[in-house]
Parts: sequence; structure tokens; C-alpha cells
Amino acid sequence: MPKTDSKNSSVMEMPLSELTRRIEKVEALLKEAQALLPGLRTLTEEDRRHSNGRLRGGEAEMLSRVLDAVRTQPGYFASLADEDDGRDPTKLEVDLIADRLARRNLLARLQGQFAAIEQPLSDSVLHLGEQTRTVLLAAYRIGRTLARSDGKLRDQLAPVIDYYGGMVRRSKGSEDAPHSR
Repeated sequence: MPKTDSKNSSVMEMPLSELTRRIEKVEALLKEAQALLPGLRTLTEEDRRHSNGRLRGGEAEMLSRVLDAVRTQPGYFASLADEDDGRDPTKLEVDLIADRLARRNLLARLQGQFAAIEQPLSDSVLHLGEQTRTVLLAAYRIGRTLARSDGKLRDQLAPVIDYYGGMVRRSKGSEDAPHSR
């Protein structure tokens, strides 16, 4: 069997030691990235769902053109002075809006790059989970039955039995009581 090149092999095939080394490096790089970008916002799910901040493809460029028009004819847009969340409620703060749009565009560049790895990463986690969970749950069901008569096996599986038993108890406890008529 030919030896695989761990530098070029897939995460599904490279030696676990190499994958572990790479994951640790990515974790360190992500921590460094977080430190390089202090103050990133975290919205609530509700705020995220209703945000008016989703820009369509090419929309940032179009909004930049609107900003140029506002710069050219600021008097036409004076009625928006109090809507820019700026410091001066009597003036539309064009430079502030331009700064925000530029920051949004810079962060959006990273967002696309993170999205390019996030989906395949999530899908790989699901794929590997699917390849392992089914067989291990079948083994758990067999082991749980055998644990009734094998003390050593029972001791090994006790935390697992408690874990899955707790899930069943929680789901039964969260069910609505039957409605009486």
C-alpha cells in the first residue's frame, strides 16, 4: 500500500496526529483573528432575523454612489440629519456614514472567506457524525442490554446510560400534559 502524503491528504485520510496539529494551528489562528478584530457585534437571533443590514450583491457599490450624491448636494438631504445615529442631530454626517460603509465592506470581505470554510467544515462534521453515530448507537443499545448482567460493562457505560436516560426524561418532562375535555 503506497504511503499517503500527509501534507496533501484529505482531513478524512491524514493521520490523526497531523489533523490534531492542524486543528490546533487553526484554533490559534482563529484566536489571533478574534484578537485582531475587537468589538465585533453579536446580535440576538431576533435582531438578526429582522435586520435591515443585509446588502444584496452590488448594493454596497450602489449605496456608495448615493453617498456621493449626498456629498454633492447635502442640502437636499438635510431632512435625514437625525437618522444617521451620529453626534450632530442637526446635520447629516456624511463622513460618519461613509466610514461605516467602508468598515462594513472590509468586514464583508472576511465574512465571505469565513463562509467559504464554515459550510464545508459543518458538512464534514455532519458527515463524520453520520458515519459514526448510527453504528455506535447500535453498539450502545447492545451494551446497555448486556450491562444488566455484566458489572464491568455497566461501569463503563454508566455515564452513557445516564446521558441518554436524562435525554428521555427531559423530553418526557417537556411534553405538554394532555388536554382535558
